[in-house]
Amino acid sequence: MKNKMCKEMYCQFLLAAQGNFTMTAMAETFNTMAHDKINRWTKETKLTPAILWEYSRYLVEKKPGYLICDDTVIEKEFGKDIELTSKHYSPSDGKYVNGINVTSMLWSDGNCHIPTDYRLYAPQLDGKTKNDHFQDMLRSAKDRGIKPKAVLFDSWYASNNNLKTITQHGWTWITELKKNRIVNHEIRLEDTEIPEEGLICHLRGYGWIKVIKRVIKDNHVGYLATNEISFSASDISQGYAERWKVEEYHRGLKQATGVEECQARTGRIQRNHI
Repeated sequence: MKNKMCKEMYCQFLLAAQGNFTMTAMAETFNTMAHDKINRWTKETKLTPAILWEYSRYLVEKKPGYLICDDTVIEKEFGKDIELTSKHYSPSDGKYVNGINVTSMLWSDGNCHIPTDYRLYAPQLDGKTKNDHFQDMLRSAKDRGIKPKAVLFDSWYASNNNLKTITQHGWTWITELKKNRIVNHEIRLEDTEIPEEGLICHLRGYGWIKVIKRVIKDNHVGYLATNEISFSASDISQGYAERWKVEEYHRGLKQATGVEECQARTGRIQRNHI
């Protein structure tokens, strides 16, 4: 009896594969299934981010945990003719690389971290920025009944529009602000005296926040901020530390699932693979 191609079978192949994640390798693994059949399924099937929630919803407690957001680049060094690819800066490589940008959202209770949503950056197709995708995922999380202790993200996503969106959802946020952000009407953060216990100040274009100053490696000074002014300096720094979970998730995604190894040029196949 011939196998019927489905997403569960494709997932089983990705889990079983040790390095070759091509459709040809899958056809050889399931020797009753032709390569053309697999290729046709990957082209015609539309797998969306909502499918991820079908699986993760049972692992996510709809009570306080952290919502964490960040993006990563699925590198395609020799695939400039692959749809969805463009140039993106890679902090790990310290340079711009060719690839597909993926923004992920995780839920974490401090012990485990579960992916709940993601978006692919393709403005040439949908006209959306990474900030648009971020806000879309926030709305989805709200609609799904997730009630985070705080939403965590780095300074790239810390625009006033994003901060206001989170506040409108009735949520707390913790992020890092760039040193040139203006507080108390006219003062740059880097020129502001911030006591060890933190400073309550007015962020231009947003409102009242609490900021702490921290010195990390190579004498780099960072400014962590939250809209929950009752938080202590320890609450802010420990909460923001949970953001590292998304970095671990992206590393595991690349090392264990072959997410970067799809060789197809078609955007739909790349989406389905991711």
